[in-house]
Amino acid sequence: MNIDSRLDAYTCLNSEKKFIKTFSFCTLVTRPDEYLEMVESAKAAGFSEQLAEFFYFDNKNSNTFDAYKGINKALRHVNGEYLIFCHQDILFHHDKCEKLQKILADLDENQADWAIAGNAGKDENGRTHIVISEPDQPNIRQGKIPNEVMSLDENFLIINRKHNIACTTIFHGFHLYGLDLCENARRLGLKAYVIDFLLLHKSSGKVDNSYRVLQKQYISWWSQNCKSRFLWAMCSNFFISSSPFLRYMGNQKKILNLIKSLRKKVYK
Repeated sequence: MNIDSRLDAYTCLNSEKKFIKTFSFCTLVTRPDEYLEMVESAKAAGFSEQLAEFFYFDNKNSNTFDAYKGINKALRHVNGEYLIFCHQDILFHHDKCEKLQKILADLDENQADWAIAGNAGKDENGRTHIVISEPDQPNIRQGKIPNEVMSLDENFLIINRKHNIACTTIFHGFHLYGLDLCENARRLGLKAYVIDFLLLHKSSGKVDNSYRVLQKQYISWWSQNCKSRFLWAMCSNFFISSSPFLRYMGNQKKILNLIKSLRKKVYK
């Protein structure tokens, strides 16, 4: 038996992975009626069973799964080329599946290093780039679309499963995982983008005590693992540094507001 015949008994990884579906939707569910409304709107927008599969985590009675844990588990189990991790309170009442397929095909062709995409985010200068509808503000468009960003809003995240992206495992909760994914992608030489895909989001983000607790953990962790820099999340901005003094000063509200104001003037 020759060498090639013997090799045929094993699996060669040269070829690209073939995905069973194009899209895998995954959602943390606390209100089943709202989740089912979201799924039906997605199907009506063209995300058919041939193209898409739908998964959820049952958090009706308790938060069994948080976003970080949920995303990492979904990435291990879904079958789609793109994991769409989204809120239960979005509706696909505007753009359709066909448009999203074209957008992602263009990204794959022209920006092969893209890892995550969404409908709202901030770039490294703190500028907001967003395309979204809300009940009291239809068709919000701000900034440059499409555009590379530092962070993404969590209402609608598309993770490119051709790359090995995941959430940082030490974090738990329901905030800042969009920024966390973007930072992990950046460290791997990959990029995040806001894309021109319009949908309806029935609520806006909020900063509560759980957000502030997680932000402190985030600052502490990334300060040990990154160079000093300002991070621009959708609902907050903060400073990370291995220097406790710089970290303290950089996170003073007056300093953060000053930096934000100066950057707006320079990069308007």
